[in-house]
Amino acid sequence: MTLVKATDTAIRRHDKIKKDANPYDPKWEPYFEGRLGLKMRGSPKGKRQLLIMWLEQAGKCSICSQRITKETGWRIHHILSKSKGGKDNLSNLTLIHPNCLYKTKPNTDK
Repeated sequence: MTLVKATDTAIRRHDKIKKDANPYDPKWEPYFEGRLGLKMRGSPKGKRQLLIMWLEQAGKCSICSQRITKETGWRIHHILSKSKGGKDNLSNLTLIHPNCLYKTKPNTDK
């Protein structure tokens, strides 16, 4: 058996939210989606949720229908934006390519 030491635990710092950021302002939506993606990548539960979204979308971007891989990268996007009452639950999130973010967005007016 080995004794676990406090120095064996990695230090993880959190990023402060920008002072002008407003989660209900549409212009800040990409910023908060990026923060959500980083948060999900940093926890086992979040990684599991990313995998579930990727499998439900058959590994494809919801905008361009091309494969999402580690090389292409991905972003998390709200189907119904938070400024219109959308939540951070899996049924309201989709994976898209980073360069597809500013193309035609998926159906956001459900």
